[in-house]
Amino acid sequence: LRHGERLDYTTLESGGNWTATASRPYDSPLTPVGIEQGRLAGIRIARLLSDHSLPPPTRVFTSPMLRCAETLSSALAAFPSVTSMSIEHGLTESCNLDWYRSWSLPSSDSTWGGPPGVREEPSDARAFASASELLGTPEYLNSRETVTVAVTPRRSVGSVSQYSYARPESRAEQCTRLRAAAQGLAASGETILLCSHGGPCTHLFEELTGKEWKVAGNCGYTAISVYKWEKKAGDEEEWKWECLKINDCGHLGGETLGGIME
Repeated sequence: LRHGERLDYTTLESGGNWTATASRPYDSPLTPVGIEQGRLAGIRIARLLSDHSLPPPTRVFTSPMLRCAETLSSALAAFPSVTSMSIEHGLTESCNLDWYRSWSLPSSDSTWGGPPGVREEPSDARAFASASELLGTPEYLNSRETVTVAVTPRRSVGSVSQYSYARPESRAEQCTRLRAAAQGLAASGETILLCSHGGPCTHLFEELTGKEWKVAGNCGYTAISVYKWEKKAGDEEEWKWECLKINDCGHLGGETLGGIME
């Protein structure tokens, strides 16, 4: 599941700059539309699982970013038996140069890669710290009114601690990170619900299926993908992934709710 509509992007579209005054300019919350998208996504996920004769989720993992925890909080209204979610660092946003430039430059305004034509170095010293220091903690996420499902601590499968503006994450490294997270969190006989970001969700499709992202189409806000896996026995265990649904936005009725198709 990708997160819902984010506040910094809608502010930018209306001519403003949320990033310029935010205390955590790299961690935009959802808009009210994004919260509603999450609720509708939960209902849709329940329907898709039923259609494929799969059980409801028993464990739930979120990227450490606020918008993902908010999205899952809304979606889990459809699954009242799930009372908590866990942070997984392996699901976090792309820690590449475009991400850093979207929030750390003097003129950053949330534009991916930074404002066009701008050649600046970061003015926010946090860009040079370990990326892991920028991630939401259970304490922080639980303090947000829009995170209504408890966030519990756990040891993450993945890590982004080695990345910074001076040492950004490569595309290949992100792909490896997403595959490791999916395989590390998968459990036999269970449905696991993950919430991440547009780039990571797209790269996960490529990693698990071996197909180019263009086959999957656009990963819009709260796009839902369903994967089923099995391990083949042999000299080395081999994972086989089947994509049952990719980038489904049926819960939005085909409408561009809050820029969902952008």
